[in-house]
Amino acid sequence: MLPYLHYPALFGLWMVFGWQLGQGNISGWHLLGGIISVGFINGAVGLATAHELMHGGTLASRTGADLIGTCYGVPVTDLGHVHVHHLHLDTPADGDTPLRGESLYRFVARSVVLQIVGTFKLEFERLQKVGRSPWSPRSRVFWGLVFELLFAGCFIALAGFIGLPVLIITWVLGFTIMADYNYVQHYGLVRVPDTPIEARHAWNHLKPLSRVISYEITTHSEHHLDAHVPYYALTPLPDAPQMPSVLLSFFITFIPPFWDRYVAVPRLKQWDEHFASPQEQALARQANQAAGWPQWLPEAAE
Repeated sequence: MLPYLHYPALFGLWMVFGWQLGQGNISGWHLLGGIISVGFINGAVGLATAHELMHGGTLASRTGADLIGTCYGVPVTDLGHVHVHHLHLDTPADGDTPLRGESLYRFVARSVVLQIVGTFKLEFERLQKVGRSPWSPRSRVFWGLVFELLFAGCFIALAGFIGLPVLIITWVLGFTIMADYNYVQHYGLVRVPDTPIEARHAWNHLKPLSRVISYEITTHSEHHLDAHVPYYALTPLPDAPQMPSVLLSFFITFIPPFWDRYVAVPRLKQWDEHFASPQEQALARQANQAAGWPQWLPEAAE
């Protein structure tokens, strides 16, 4: 029941935030703190919860994921995640895999746009096959937009005129942190298209706090080996590729030069040398060249 309880909790958090804004109780630095707090909780905890529900495989779990998605402004994201990311991770066909040298800010803009476009495309193609309009009540996109408008309307009604800009800014922060999960869990990794997905194709964050706040989404290698395993049954793989604490990684990604120099480049060098297959080493050399990074692999790898 825990994941399902997150929606009323997040919805309540938003409505109290809006009510406090409407009462004039939050301004100045307190307003900035409120935006950061609500945005971070939505992105870090909300995404992890929605992610667990979108893999549940039932109407109730998908609806729960969609409702939580309304809180951070991107509902119905499970379509692209399940049907694109889990099939094409670490390849050019996956918009949720960041490229080497790509900053968090560029990745967020690219991945969120591709996620929304991919969701619309998948749902419209499904409806076309059964002879339904994309905007019929049978469309998940239709209901996603309805829920989003209702959510935004409730918040703005409580907050007043300041509600709309605060809502948008908090959403942007929320789905930046949401996208940061994919950023730190797949940054720079490569895979030959149509080859089996293995434990080496995801970064893991196995610090206790990382695992607790994220419904084990940071036990990421095991999740990609079998996406139907519930969070409480996932097995951490300490021998799979590792990153630092997910919280530490989040903070460092906001300073791209620090992220590349102190976190990403050393770990990708190790990944290329010790985890990558010969074919993946050839792709890694191309990715390093495109990023303007040093070539640490011998030419023979190609």
